[in-house]
Amino acid sequence: MTSPQSPLFHSHFRHFDQRTVDQRLDDIRSTLRQVGRVHHGRNDLTRRRQLAHQVQVRHTKRHGGPAVLEFQMVFDERSGEVPVISGELLVRASDADNQRVRSMVDTGPLAEVARPLDGRLVRLQAPGLRGDALSSLVGELSDNGVRASMNYVVPTGDLGDVVWKGLAGPEPSAGPGPVRPERGAGTPVRVAVIDTGIAAERRTDAWLTDVVRDRNIDPLDTMPPIGSLDLAAGHGTFAAGIVQQIAPDADIAVYRTLDSDGIGSEVDVAEAMVRAVREGAQILNLSVGLETVGGRPPMAFQTALELIGEYEVERQTQVLVVAAAGNFGRDLECWPAAFPSVTAVGALTQDRAPAGWSSRGSWVDCSTIGEGVRSTYVKGRESPVVDPDPDTFGPDSWALWTGTSFTAPQIAGAVALVAQREPRFAGPGGAPRVRDVLAELLAGRPDVEGYGRTIEILPPT
Repeated sequence: MTSPQSPLFHSHFRHFDQRTVDQRLDDIRSTLRQVGRVHHGRNDLTRRRQLAHQVQVRHTKRHGGPAVLEFQMVFDERSGEVPVISGELLVRASDADNQRVRSMVDTGPLAEVARPLDGRLVRLQAPGLRGDALSSLVGELSDNGVRASMNYVVPTGDLGDVVWKGLAGPEPSAGPGPVRPERGAGTPVRVAVIDTGIAAERRTDAWLTDVVRDRNIDPLDTMPPIGSLDLAAGHGTFAAGIVQQIAPDADIAVYRTLDSDGIGSEVDVAEAMVRAVREGAQILNLSVGLETVGGRPPMAFQTALELIGEYEVERQTQVLVVAAAGNFGRDLECWPAAFPSVTAVGALTQDRAPAGWSSRGSWVDCSTIGEGVRSTYVKGRESPVVDPDPDTFGPDSWALWTGTSFTAPQIAGAVALVAQREPRFAGPGGAPRVRDVLAELLAGRPDVEGYGRTIEILPPT
């Protein structure tokens, strides 16, 4: 199967690769090892469960340490175990006065703690209520006509993603040095990377130097601080670097909503989505994904997308939400990618064939190469918790990494590049019609069942 570049995209994109032949061969060997570990790790259920348990232990309350997001596992017949925030429920604000809800708040076990997303949701806590009991409570409320959901854990792809990315973690690669693609005409497009944040390190190789750090620093080593990188450290830095390789002028805004183990709450990510759009983002990149109990759409994401849709109508503009299809390797919905208004991006192998580890289904819109993707990384030493032979990364490091987390920012970057440089895509007030750009980029691309339109953005390793 082939997946040629879109002529529209190719006319603007220039890939800079200064690696020597030996460095390229090293990268090919590293990618083959990484992909081999992915397949082995996915089949080693005992090891995966052990590592998943270790992730959960790392997120238990630690006195005197930094705050952590505690979560529990809820059994689901379709997808096995699903991580949810301990003791939390969400209901629609319009259902908060339901008699059953009011009775549970007035006499227990529920307590209202917040009304996020412009007050459209009510966040309820039931301290001490275990995961399966939470699931049963959601079912009971639903039977009483209440739109209720658990507050899901949002990881970088899925909880197993944190685990198997550790088993097949980033591999060192030679960077291009202080060489950036040429800047072009047009107004840069703002791309919001909603992820683990960005490294505080100010690189000296000209990459990501203009990205505002502000309160969105990825701390890299806090779970706990033991002198090695946390399980998803550098994930946001890597995703942002992919966008910048493709769209060198893009105005990249990083929002830290996940910790450096790659764990966040659905509500926090959803609120960041709305905030990013209201702060001017025209493209959202979400290298995150989760399966849910019963495959039901997660409520906070659904509400955020409603608010973004209303913003588009009010401002007469277009917002493109791009999300990783997930790394579950099966045909089950992964959210937020599976929402109709979100562009779901799956993965291809180095040979441009469908990647067996990628989530897939009729809800996947497009796919690009997701194995051995090369981008900016962070300084530090890998954790021996998940890698028995940890690599050490120096300043200005680059790495190879595998996952749909790294296909989504390729699509985001490609749309940002073309939207900036093709004046015909300007909408009312000059704002780019980013969804129209995506439609033209994918038009005529090969269509593979379960993987959508296939397109090459960054070339193979």
